[in-house]
Amino acid sequence: MGRIDEAMKELVEALKASREYCEYQDIKRRVHNLPELESRIHEFRQKNYLLQNSQGDIDLYDETDRMEQEYREFRKNPLVKQYLEAENALCRVIQEVNWTLIEELDFDIGFDE
Repeated sequence: MGRIDEAMKELVEALKASREYCEYQDIKRRVHNLPELESRIHEFRQKNYLLQNSQGDIDLYDETDRMEQEYREFRKNPLVKQYLEAENALCRVIQEVNWTLIEELDFDIGFDE
């Protein structure tokens, strides 16, 4: 695994040097200095995660709409908007890395796009 470990270290360093990661870290530090806002952001993220991963025991459309209404004003806060956008951008980079590995390794995930 020596070669893989080295490549992994290089990948991590490349990710840490990426614009997406740097922007995420910057906004994360700014939000961390505002504990109340940070707590609300984490609350929103947790609810959003649970909603996205719910198992059909709820009406997803209604719950998404309810959550949108509940957090509409909150999400207008420029710092909240920047945080969520930066987090999303970093997640897209990580997803791209994962999909590239799966595609290039001919790894059968059990379904086709």
